[in-house]
Amino acid sequence: MNNKSVQIPLNNDKTIDGKIYGSGNNAIIFSNMDTNVQEEWDPIVEVLEPEGYMILTYNYFDFNEKQHDTLEDVVLFTKNSGAKKIIIIGASRGGVASLKVATRSVNNKSVIGVAAISAQIEYEGTTFYSTEELRSIKIPKLLIDSELDGGAEDNRKMIKILNDPKDLLFYKGDAHGTQIFENNRESLVKRLRDFISSVFENSI
Repeated sequence: MNNKSVQIPLNNDKTIDGKIYGSGNNAIIFSNMDTNVQEEWDPIVEVLEPEGYMILTYNYFDFNEKQHDTLEDVVLFTKNSGAKKIIIIGASRGGVASLKVATRSVNNKSVIGVAAISAQIEYEGTTFYSTEELRSIKIPKLLIDSELDGGAEDNRKMIKILNDPKDLLFYKGDAHGTQIFENNRESLVKRLRDFISSVFENSI
């Protein structure tokens, strides 16, 4: 896969490492889980790359409860790189950050879709978003998890809270985040690809 390495500036005057694949007005940003390995997105990136999207992956500078702040800086960088419409997709920590940024999309019209894999509502006493925040997300939403993952029940709760358009997809087993690619690569890639195509095709 062809990519170029980039340094993405953050609001705290630090930078993070990222990779850009392709170019275009339509962009997808992938946010890592705690493993913080961009290459875990390769199964879907290699399918999307030939389709004319700008694709961006990145590494967190550090881990904190406000990882969505980093993602918002990445969204701004992606817009400054030429993107007009952006779909944000994340796994675990990255899924939480993606949903949190989506709650603010009323102030950022470029974000037009969000997919979260193994995202939770709360973890170890920290609540990531309120019911009101989740209900405020108007863009298309896709939740994905494994039936026995620790966050599965939170996904069942979220799908009831979220307004349409929304969808929830469960896989058998207890794989978490991008680990779902290991035994469900073809199915998961197809579902993400279909979601991305639909969101871009139906956006105004």
